[in-house]
Amino acid sequence: MNIETALMFGLIVSVIWLAYEYWRAYRRLLHRLKDNDHSLETAHKKAMRILDEAHEQALKILKEARTGAAIHREKINTKMDAALSAVADREIKDFKNALETETINIEKAVGQKIATRYDEVKQEVEEYKTKQMAGVEQKINQALAEIGQKILGKTINTRDHQDLVIKALEEAKQNGLFD
Repeated sequence: MNIETALMFGLIVSVIWLAYEYWRAYRRLLHRLKDNDHSLETAHKKAMRILDEAHEQALKILKEARTGAAIHREKINTKMDAALSAVADREIKDFKNALETETINIEKAVGQKIATRYDEVKQEVEEYKTKQMAGVEQKINQALAEIGQKILGKTINTRDHQDLVIKALEEAKQNGLFD
């Protein structure tokens, strides 16, 4: 064999060996790509599972937050109702006290006006009584003067006449004529 054939044979063996290594490298690359695809698919599935779990947890937390907010809102409403009721009760009590105070003040003012008017009416009655008594006394004096003139046939002076009238009135008063 000659050198050329040996070189050729070496070259063929080298090409075969290179083809075999290339084929092995290609197989490893395919295997790695397959493993990589499998790893990506597994990672994608894990990521989707994690996202689904996170979504479920978020929904659960949101539901709990809504429930907590509803409970908190109910507590706030209850407290507000109680506070508003207390304010309304206090305002009603203050209004009632103010109304009672004002009623008392009005009653006092009306009482004072009634007392003042009573005193005025009493004074008017006294004045009327005095005028009427003076008129009655004058009529009695005239009547007595006329009677005295008819009975006695003479006229008596005013001073004697007044003394007689006063004496007659006192006797009439003692006898209960004016009661």
